[in-house]
Amino acid sequence: MLLNGKVALVTGGGRGIGRETCLLLASHGAHIAVCSLFEEECQEVVDVINKQYKVRAIAVPCDVTNEAQVKKACAFVKEELGPVDILINNAGTMSMLPFVDTTTEEWLRVHDINVNGPYYFCSQIVPDMIAKQEGTIINISSIWGTKGGPNRSAYISSKHAVIGFSKAIGEELKPYGIRVNAVCPGPVDTRMTDELGPDLDKTGWLQPIDMANVIVNIALPHSKAITAASIEAFGTGMPVGLTK
Repeated sequence: MLLNGKVALVTGGGRGIGRETCLLLASHGAHIAVCSLFEEECQEVVDVINKQYKVRAIAVPCDVTNEAQVKKACAFVKEELGPVDILINNAGTMSMLPFVDTTTEEWLRVHDINVNGPYYFCSQIVPDMIAKQEGTIINISSIWGTKGGPNRSAYISSKHAVIGFSKAIGEELKPYGIRVNAVCPGPVDTRMTDELGPDLDKTGWLQPIDMANVIVNIALPHSKAITAASIEAFGTGMPVGLTK
């Protein structure tokens, strides 16, 4: 119970990596705020946690691109569970289009979810962490946040921004005992990647629990030396659109 009594908020917590992260954090004793755009997904994870673990869990439906909703969600979590100790900005979206086919609307949509969402949550939660002089923030980037590639300029630029944001505030918040890191997954077998195509070669792809293990390990007290860093967890699978 290494996180006994801590409060964790996980965006994109209703499925895939986020769902497994919520369950694993709960197994370590953390109270969980499951945040997702879809209330039924939040509640399903809450129900599982309530059955399996002796912690509190609440459903927090929220559109991470809507700053007013984020403010309301964070206030609700604070009222119900207390100030957030662990923030996992996991909600994200993908876009696989050639640059010349990427509309302004698509560019803004991807950046709104992948970049503005983490900013909105951090802006609400960091002040309480500063007041407590402790906290952990983990922002989920991607293998594509570390490199370039074809047909995904909106996605790649947004995930590079997540790493830059994490390293910037990670350095800034060190004096307050707040750790901020980015995690960069390789290809993971989730519903989001399923939507990219029916005939994907998933040889060597990670499972959501593999990434949850990485994320939660960084959140645990024994990882206190790691901050303002990007952690690569690529596995051995080949990303969509690339060949060996």
